[in-house]
Amino acid sequence: MRTDLTILLDTDFVSSFAWFNRMDILEGLYSGRMMVLEEVMIELERVRSLADLVCFSIMHGHIKRKGMMAGSAEALEYARLHDRDQYGSGEAACMAYAYCRGGIVASNNLKDVNRYCDERQIQLLTTADVLLQEYQEGRLRLEHVDLTWQHMVQKRNRLPTGTFTEYLKLLGERV
Repeated sequence: MRTDLTILLDTDFVSSFAWFNRMDILEGLYSGRMMVLEEVMIELERVRSLADLVCFSIMHGHIKRKGMMAGSAEALEYARLHDRDQYGSGEAACMAYAYCRGGIVASNNLKDVNRYCDERQIQLLTTADVLLQEYQEGRLRLEHVDLTWQHMVQKRNRLPTGTFTEYLKLLGERV
């Protein structure tokens, strides 16, 4: 993954860490590179505790908060995407910003965002990618990643397998 690109946090992605008060995982890996757009913050406000955790990360400089300027290229692309009713407000905003300004879309809604991002060569980051990186860099032991993964699955987060260990096997990693 390119380390110079801004990581645009979609609601479902950042929520998967905030639900379990594990923003520290994102902060440890990507502090200062993450951005949350106003459309995502509006979605997060539906669950005040999630919005509060993201605001705490913003206050401490881990995440930047940004709105789109009316009439800007990304605002026009956002309007085009959102008007289709194919994308949620947060994911449409992240994709539009990444397409027009550059960046990595952090989302677990692959069914929704994969095609758009593939066609425009926009890099995607998923919760599974983050947990894999956390494990590979030795920041968390296997049993801790497995426990976090299982909690996320129980909360109905979109992950490719039931456990992190199964995911490692799927990738052909040694366990």
